[in-house]
Amino acid sequence: MAAAAGLAFAVTLAIIIGKQMTTEAMAVVIGVVCGVAAGIPTSVLLLVALSRRDSLRARDEAARQAQASYPPVVVIQGPAQQPQLPAVQGGYWPAPNAAPLVGRQFHVVGDEMLVDDDRY
Repeated sequence: MAAAAGLAFAVTLAIIIGKQMTTEAMAVVIGVVCGVAAGIPTSVLLLVALSRRDSLRARDEAARQAQASYPPVVVIQGPAQQPQLPAVQGGYWPAPNAAPLVGRQFHVVGDEMLVDDDRY
């Protein structure tokens, strides 16, 4: 009932104003109304696109924060513990073996000039 009364009022007001306006003024009003009506679908599409982008950005940000709060855990199995000799007293480590030390060899990966150079 209220919608029908509002529609009747709007039509009556448009007829009264339309009779008193000049042709040029009526052309301006019609141009403005058509321009606004043409901009409504574009505004709705823009609103939908921006809200979708914002929701995707918020979801990605939440995923990044979830990943950042739980760092990866890397477990490396160490060598087996060597049993301590029962003859060791006073908390000292046993004497090193008298075996000869073996020289280390290094291999440089990448620059061939470093490998051929005698300084290295």
